[in-house]
Amino acid sequence: MKRVELTESGVVFNEQDHTYNLNGKFLSGITGVLHRMLFEDEFDGIDEETLKKAAEYGTAVHKSCELFDNEWVNDNTPELTDYITLCRENDLTHEISEYTVTDGEHYASNIDKCYRTGDNTFSLADIKTYSVMNGDKLEKARWQLSIYAYLFELQNKKAKVDSLYVIHLRNKEKSNGERSVISKLIPVARIPSEICKDLLETDLRGGQFKNPYSIPDDVRQLESRIRELIAEKTKAENELDLLKSGIMKRMTDNDIRQWFTETMKITRKLPSVRSSFNLALFKQDHPDLDYSPYMKESEVSGSLLITI
Repeated sequence: MKRVELTESGVVFNEQDHTYNLNGKFLSGITGVLHRMLFEDEFDGIDEETLKKAAEYGTAVHKSCELFDNEWVNDNTPELTDYITLCRENDLTHEISEYTVTDGEHYASNIDKCYRTGDNTFSLADIKTYSVMNGDKLEKARWQLSIYAYLFELQNKKAKVDSLYVIHLRNKEKSNGERSVISKLIPVARIPSEICKDLLETDLRGGQFKNPYSIPDDVRQLESRIRELIAEKTKAENELDLLKSGIMKRMTDNDIRQWFTETMKITRKLPSVRSSFNLALFKQDHPDLDYSPYMKESEVSGSLLITI
């Protein structure tokens, strides 16, 4: 397969104002979308000074890693040392940093890290420097990276994103004098592109996005039991198919059509040819024909589909 080279977005990013401009039009960043749609309470109770210091520290770590990836400059900070180790241990081959992706009309954002995994496959990563990376912080990163992946593949039609990561780096003194040292590569599960697209479209029309991952706790607690039951059902069906296959062979070999027990009837159906009406092809061949008088409508009850 021919090696895919990444497409430039054409978006002009103003780092000082943190704005995205495409052909004279300002585009919305993804962080703002997530704040509006899903995480509007993210910074409640945190004072401005704390947020400012956290942002400054995060920016410094990002710049250190970017300078190394782009120019092989090692500033010997402990965070960069840990970053280099993570890349080496996990075979992360740097392709580009701060790669701008866009839908070409309304949204744009910079992806911290893009790593090449094949001729047309890539991994995306976001560097986080929080003291704790769990709960809403991890969920927000998952949404962020999933939307990045959607825009990445939209912008690069022949490329595929095969994995998403949070790179959690921190080496900073805490208020009690101890040191907070974190160096982790955290894989995150990708949210399907159709859901990411729905979120962006909802934001665009000023609606309120209904998060399909916001599940009541009592329903979420059923997940493990549902998985157990599906596994048991699959095992039983496979065993039954094996038994039926053995019985079918014996009846076929002995030319037997039916067997009876006190509680069961076993019938061997002979091979046959089934005919069915191809409505789609009929419509295609006779587009002007009114076939509605021959259509029969019937109500179908709603049902629940669970996939794992």
